[in-house]
Formats: sequence, C-alpha cells, structure tokens
Amino acid sequence: MTPAEDRRFAGLLNEDLQALKLTAKMRCFKAGQTLFHAGDPGDGFYLVESGTVIISAIVDKDARPLATVSAGEFFGEMALLEEAPRSATATAEVETRAFCIGREELLALLEHRPKLALKLIREFSHRVRSLNQKYIDEILQAERLAMVGRFARTIVHDFKNPLNIIGLAAEIAGME
Repeated sequence: MTPAEDRRFAGLLNEDLQALKLTAKMRCFKAGQTLFHAGDPGDGFYLVESGTVIISAIVDKDARPLATVSAGEFFGEMALLEEAPRSATATAEVETRAFCIGREELLALLEHRPKLALKLIREFSHRVRSLNQKYIDEILQAERLAMVGRFARTIVHDFKNPLNIIGLAAEIAGME
C-alpha cells in the first residue's frame, strides 16, 4: 500500500481498502463546486482522497459550516443508510478528489465486511459525541453571556437609584 493509499483510507483494513477501490468511482470537484445540496437524495458515500470539503446547513437563513472534511475522511453516509434526503450541503473548499460509493455498493460491502461496519459505527458514535460536546459548549457560552447581561442590568439598576437622587438634589439646589 502506498503512503497516499494509507492516508486516503486511514484506519481501514487492507481487504476493505481493496473492496472500496473496486466499488468506488473517482470524482473531481473544483474549488467552490457543490457536491450535493441539503434535500438532495442520498446517492453516494464520499471518501476524500485530496482537498477539503465544507459541510454546511442553513440556520436562520444563513449557511453555517458544521464540519470540514479532509483527505482520508468520509461523509454522506447518513443519507444512504437512512434512505433519507441530505441534511446538509457539501462544497469543495479547494480542488478536491473524492471516491464515491453508491448506496447498493455500500450496503453490499457492509453486509460482507462486518469489521468495516463496526468501524463505521464507531465513527458515527465519535461524530455524535463531538456534536454533543459542541452543542454543550455553545449552550455554556450562551449561559455565560446571559449571566453577564443579567449582571450588567443589576449594576445599571443599582446605580440608577442613587443617580436619580443626586439628580433630584441637584435640581432642588439649583432652584431659587
């Protein structure tokens, strides 16, 4: 196995690598080119050989990046396994080469190679845990900002009463 092949499918067994090579089709994408849009049917499972792909979703009418996928990593498996439309958009950040494996080929491969299926399950678990941690971090950050806001309101309120008294006293002192 060449170093590029080793890097391309990091962590896969050699026989799984050979099976993937037989069933995969190489696709090339230019920088900025969309591989698929959210809502598209799940037609393929992608393994990035070179380049970078940004996975993004629309949040409050803005595209928000969810993940960056680099050489040796994969994406697009959930739509295939769930037989559901794509939940995000994939766009090549730079010129990218990726292998694409169709639904039937992937399912047949997983059926005959339980170790590969186990590796995919472990990767899914890792991704879910990472996403959960990101969500928890965002919630904690939002809570911290809310706490700072409440603290600032309290300080403003506490200063407002004495300043009102000083203002009234100044008005009375200024009267004839």
